[in-house]
Amino acid sequence: MKGPYTLGIDVGTSATKVLLLDNSGEWEMGSWPTSEGLWDNLQHWLSRRGESVVRVGITGHGPSAIVIRNGEVIGSKISWFDDFLEGCEREVDNNHILTGSRAWVPSRLAQWEKENGPIGDGVPLQLKDLYNWELTGVVGRDTRSMRGYSGEGNFFYPDEVIGRVNTAGSKTSGISIGAEVICGCDDLTAGVLGLNANQGDLFNLANTSEHVGLVGGEPIEGLSWLPPIGRLPSLCYLSTSTGGKTLAEKFNVQPSAEAVKNFISQLENEKNSGISSDVKGQAWEAIRELNQPIKVVRNMFPSGEMLIGGGLALIPQIVESRGAILRAGQEVSVLGVAKLAQRPLAVIFGAGKVGRGFLAQLLLRSGWRIHFVDSNLELVKALKDGSYAISNLATGEVDVISEYTVSSDEWRLQEASLILTSLGANGLANWAQSVGDFDREIDIILAENHPAPAKLVREHITSSKVGVAQAQVLRSCIEPTAQQVAEFGHLTVQVQDHWTLPLDADALTQPELVSCVPGFEAKPNFAVELTRKLYTYNAINAAVCYLGAERGYVWLSDAANDSEITDLATQVGVESSAALVAEFGFDEDEQRDWSGMALAKYQDVTIRDPIERNARDPIRKLGLHDRILGPLHLCIKHGLPHDSLIQTMKSALNYREPGDPAAIQLGTFVDEFGTWGALQKVALGIDESLANYLGK
Repeated sequence: MKGPYTLGIDVGTSATKVLLLDNSGEWEMGSWPTSEGLWDNLQHWLSRRGESVVRVGITGHGPSAIVIRNGEVIGSKISWFDDFLEGCEREVDNNHILTGSRAWVPSRLAQWEKENGPIGDGVPLQLKDLYNWELTGVVGRDTRSMRGYSGEGNFFYPDEVIGRVNTAGSKTSGISIGAEVICGCDDLTAGVLGLNANQGDLFNLANTSEHVGLVGGEPIEGLSWLPPIGRLPSLCYLSTSTGGKTLAEKFNVQPSAEAVKNFISQLENEKNSGISSDVKGQAWEAIRELNQPIKVVRNMFPSGEMLIGGGLALIPQIVESRGAILRAGQEVSVLGVAKLAQRPLAVIFGAGKVGRGFLAQLLLRSGWRIHFVDSNLELVKALKDGSYAISNLATGEVDVISEYTVSSDEWRLQEASLILTSLGANGLANWAQSVGDFDREIDIILAENHPAPAKLVREHITSSKVGVAQAQVLRSCIEPTAQQVAEFGHLTVQVQDHWTLPLDADALTQPELVSCVPGFEAKPNFAVELTRKLYTYNAINAAVCYLGAERGYVWLSDAANDSEITDLATQVGVESSAALVAEFGFDEDEQRDWSGMALAKYQDVTIRDPIERNARDPIRKLGLHDRILGPLHLCIKHGLPHDSLIQTMKSALNYREPGDPAAIQLGTFVDEFGTWGALQKVALGIDESLANYLGK
């Protein structure tokens, strides 16, 4: 393992567990009796690794009653296992449905006031909130941990950063100053996260006590129900009065999962004469009794496989007897809160120039973790060997990127909060066929140069839980100079100083997650936005590259700065913009700005983009609804001038590039059918009036 690390802390009733999680998903756990305290033991366990902790998440037992007023803890601290005072029973609120198996937060607060006096302007908290305060000096809490309580103020989402470890907190804990601390969550929610359970999954947290429940869904009579909070789904569950502690008492062994596991192993050892047959019979009966309430609760939910985790889950006989799927052991809750605290992971399929030089940079600037997947093994090896650089063409700034992981397979998909692709048309089709469907909510953003990437992907990924959103890549990402290769390596990408990625808002399942990335601009009615980009940026590009090719230019920027080509491209922008305004009602000034930005991009001499790359595949680009004929037909429809678009169309028909199969094919069509016949062949349904410009 290597840093940076996310630290998870789980303060349980009998044991405290701590866990370091790195960016590759590897983790290391330590534990000690809760009675020994937290901070000194943590500092000793972390040692120098505390300097590499960048985020912290804490969970703990509850419900409790702890009150902070004027920067100090006042009164007594009441834990969930403390004796409850009669007469302090209170109703639960905040849309929580809770069974009467224990005293919930409102009742514990009533007990606190009976013992200590009015809370007044104090802030009631849970145990994990106390530890957060000791690290950061910030008083924060979440509604799910404050079960049934409807007070106001100091509330955060469980995964929300409430503050950073301050000097005093660092000295106390050994965690680096400035590490971000999230609000954290209750141990039940942390356990569900540790199981990696998704919407619709059944779960069994098998520890000192046990919980059986369902992720998501509506309340079920007789069960506790917690409403969704932030990005966390609702939980419907019931706790049992039995668990590892009960089994240990029946076996007359120490109350630990290891002791219970060892005892069961002895039971199965036929050669062991140290345990009488009567004791064996009683022990197996105890296991059956332990499973009975689990079975009863499980039958209250829809049928399905049940995920299990916790100390008892390390005992194969218990997992097997319940027909469950093992997902985690004793680490389940501390791993869950560490995952909650860890920055979200984006998996980018395609580590090419756009993937490295645009998508990854936007996400990394927002604090995301990045994992590249690419089938090019040489590229994967090069990325694993070190870092790569992004050079901003406008400012000259160089951003060296090293905080990522990379592989040639999809092993991290289950961890991903977001998936992005930049694969190219052929690569996207193969990927969509191979990746399979998903059984959880997740969004896929397609940063592809393809006319209908979302439609293509939807042929293979059909789940309604998955959002498939097309994006517009408006940043140029090009090859490095020889000097940059010598200085930073061959993975260097030169990029345009453009920082926005428009994408389809209507296709997203988790728009609030995507909106957290500055630069990701989710736009409604995205089909119109795509048309706008195609008929503005791409139309102007076509004017520059095809007339530029006729005049023998090699580089796009050289052609765009030719005065006659500039005039043509400017007029194409005027004609296309007028058509877009007439058809879709875009703002004229805004559309004029779009055209200006497009031409300025192509005139940027720092972007050495070859005309051959831009002009490639003229048959596709002469399609009926593509960059030339699309705006041209709108001009005809609305009776608008279109002479410059006609000239661009003629230049495209004349394009011949020996290394471009489509250009060769187009030339064959022209030779065989004439220019009008060739155009009819590649653009079915073309307006007959255009024949007048070409001759039949």
